[in-house]
Amino acid sequence: MKLDLGGHAFGQAAERPDGRRYLLSIDLARALGIVLIVATHSWPDIPWTASETEMMPLFFRSSTVMLVFISGFMFNYITRRSDRPIGHYIAKRITRIWSAYLVVSAPILFVIFFVHKRADVWPWVYEMPLAGQAAIFLITGKHIAYLWYIPAISLFILLSGCFRFVDRRNLYGWLIPISAVVAILLGRDSLYGVYSIIGKAIFILPSYLVGMCFCNYYVGNGYRVGRLPTLVCLFLVTTISAAYFLWSRFDVHLLWIQKVALVILLIRAFDDHGENALFCNMLKGIASLAFPIYFLHGYAINLLRLAYSDSALLALVGNPPAARIGYLLVKIVVVTALSMGMCALVQLIAGRRRSRYLIGA
Repeated sequence: MKLDLGGHAFGQAAERPDGRRYLLSIDLARALGIVLIVATHSWPDIPWTASETEMMPLFFRSSTVMLVFISGFMFNYITRRSDRPIGHYIAKRITRIWSAYLVVSAPILFVIFFVHKRADVWPWVYEMPLAGQAAIFLITGKHIAYLWYIPAISLFILLSGCFRFVDRRNLYGWLIPISAVVAILLGRDSLYGVYSIIGKAIFILPSYLVGMCFCNYYVGNGYRVGRLPTLVCLFLVTTISAAYFLWSRFDVHLLWIQKVALVILLIRAFDDHGENALFCNMLKGIASLAFPIYFLHGYAINLLRLAYSDSALLALVGNPPAARIGYLLVKIVVVTALSMGMCALVQLIAGRRRSRYLIGA
């Protein structure tokens, strides 16, 4: 079982003894979700114009909630069909996630402690002993900015009993709207310091709950997205995207709704055309390595930064808009491939069993 950008989706073609099926649509949506996250962390180094930079949040802001949604979906899908106690689920996932998190964090923590301190960290952190600094970085994910997701999703795993209670009592009807309003009002960075991860968890909570609720609907509807949810999600994506274009005071904290609706639309598209999707096998490979790609893509991006400058490379061709867009697409492919290559190298050296605890797959 792959961990946790939602757990592995077991499938449609043949049922397992535990009643789970391989959910191709979920796997392909997970693959595109992780590719979008790679893109989110690849575009800032490229010399875009001011107007282009203003448009980037529309495409990349809150991209992580696509994986949060799938994590919520897979939580319900796994635990509803398991006769094991919830403590087993918690212990297994926390062990695998945090063993890989510690291993992947070690090199960058060494650099921060002994080579070059991060500038975008609260000043009081560096006044603490090294052990305290390490604890703060690991709890907040500040050592590699995008790793905030790991402690945040870990909070949800530790609260699995509460989420199971929500599902059994079917509390979605009031809990989703309330958490959604809170997320929009507070935004992602509502709390400071060591408590910042709680603020981020509050922000992604509605996406996780929607994923759980959608799982119940999806399975009950014969593993398909119906017409009404499709039309609602299409309306949300179109309306929110148009509002971002047209309304100068648009609140970017609404963009998580756009991304949740987008992932449901992707699932619907893959329900109909998943087996015939362009690069289907490649996307399945990416989905199977989503967790290590999430961990390692930051290292891949930094390797490219050491090798060359995006601005200098684009300056060779005059930096036209088409070159910037094409370069971003190529960079996404290269970063994803490098991340998968690093994963393959670790698996080759350590073996697949040990690599699960080193990089998550």
